[in-house]
Amino acid sequence: MDNKNVDNIYDREAVQCTPTKVKRDLTILHIIIGFAIIAFFWIIPPFEPITELGMRCVGAFLAMVYLWSAVDTMWPSLLGLFLFGISGYDAAGGFNGVWLNAVGNYTVLLTLFAMVLFGAVDEVGDTKYIAKWFLTKKLFKGRPYVFLSVFYACCFALGALVSPITSLIILWPISLGLMSTLGIERCDKIWRYFFVGMFLVSTLAQPFFPFMGAQLVPISAFQGMTAAMGTPMSVPMLPYMLTDLIMTALVMFVYLLLMKFVLRVDVSKLKAVDPVMIEEQMPLPKMNFQQKAYLYMIPLYLIMLLIPNFIKGNPVSDFLNVLGPLGVTVFWVVLFVVVKHDGKPLLNFKEVAYRQFNWGIFFMIAAAVYGANSLSNDATGVVPFLIQVLNPLLGGQPEIVFVALMFTVALIITNFANNAAMAVVLLPVAITFSNQLGIDPIPVVMGIILMVFVAMLTPAASPHAGMMHGRKDIYTTSEILKIGLPMCIITLVLYVLVGYPLMKALLAIFGA
Repeated sequence: MDNKNVDNIYDREAVQCTPTKVKRDLTILHIIIGFAIIAFFWIIPPFEPITELGMRCVGAFLAMVYLWSAVDTMWPSLLGLFLFGISGYDAAGGFNGVWLNAVGNYTVLLTLFAMVLFGAVDEVGDTKYIAKWFLTKKLFKGRPYVFLSVFYACCFALGALVSPITSLIILWPISLGLMSTLGIERCDKIWRYFFVGMFLVSTLAQPFFPFMGAQLVPISAFQGMTAAMGTPMSVPMLPYMLTDLIMTALVMFVYLLLMKFVLRVDVSKLKAVDPVMIEEQMPLPKMNFQQKAYLYMIPLYLIMLLIPNFIKGNPVSDFLNVLGPLGVTVFWVVLFVVVKHDGKPLLNFKEVAYRQFNWGIFFMIAAAVYGANSLSNDATGVVPFLIQVLNPLLGGQPEIVFVALMFTVALIITNFANNAAMAVVLLPVAITFSNQLGIDPIPVVMGIILMVFVAMLTPAASPHAGMMHGRKDIYTTSEILKIGLPMCIITLVLYVLVGYPLMKALLAIFGA
């Protein structure tokens, strides 16, 4: 879902927003800088050991990364692919070969079908039923911290299934209604901790599914880079998902502990939260056949993806392994297009794609994966250059120090630029120095991918961070920084001390 559609979805809240100061449009300046980056690397002599071809690839890639962060995602991706096409990188395939290899990439096709399939989950209204299911449980009545835990679990579910934007769009009006009903005012301490926590868990949930969304960019880039280096590797799905789930739960547990025992936030007004109250705020009709079909599809889809990890050596698991995420996704798309109810297909591909398909993400994945592969190719000389430049800082460091440095850099830069692009920039460094230090690069890469989605401190950190910073009726910049900055640091420390060992253990248990 794109930011431009947000105001159409929550009109009631949009009216309450405080008008913000109109900022000067710096688009032209950013475009000039982007093209200056291209010109610089395409004109100057190579920095050995980078080759002349490598300079052109680096210039195209860095210009894309800058323009993704400062301007847009779609046209810079097209520009980047154009530049790779004329750079001479794919000498055998030529200009056409670049585009065929980039757009025909497995991950790019998976993105296409996954956006439509899971976009349909939102289109049919299942996200609202999922939210209602979480928020109408009797177990949290009179238990404020149980309510907060359930509420944040709901944020995670919606953020992972669709996007943090969807999570916020659905839960902002419900939350504001609750605040009004419970008599919680803007000046109450619980207000700011409630809403910042809501955003934090939503953004931590974003990279949960490795087969959809912006996280596909670095995940696929890693696979391509290692293949180009002669040691093909991939991010294993189950350990990756379990890490995100466990670490998000741990971060939120620490957050609630701090609220209760250190900050002593008064949550007494939340004791009055009643499932009946939420039921009245979310009047929904009985689920229809189409909505139930998509709801049942989600666990079945995950089971089909995960079966090959647990059961091996039988026809079913072998067949599912052959299908992979792309085959499983196409299976469900075809099934829902073919099956009809009341004379209509369960999935109207054209209509859902029109509203849910994001061309910017599609071409960004194509360009990022192709560009990342070029940087890892021996013909460009980029990897030896990175070793030469960064070896004084990263070479010979103890494993935990190296991991801490990589995760810290990931956290810092992601709060000022495009998340997925920043992960891709760090991947060759992580892979190269992991190999040099003799450690498995997979847990390092998993940690970097998850860390770049801890993005909330500036409006440029992510589209949903821009939404949060724009809701001056809910958050102030000061509140976001006072709560968000310490939580980002705590998240970093937890990932270094707990997350990294956890990833290594999960990889040992389930295999890489």
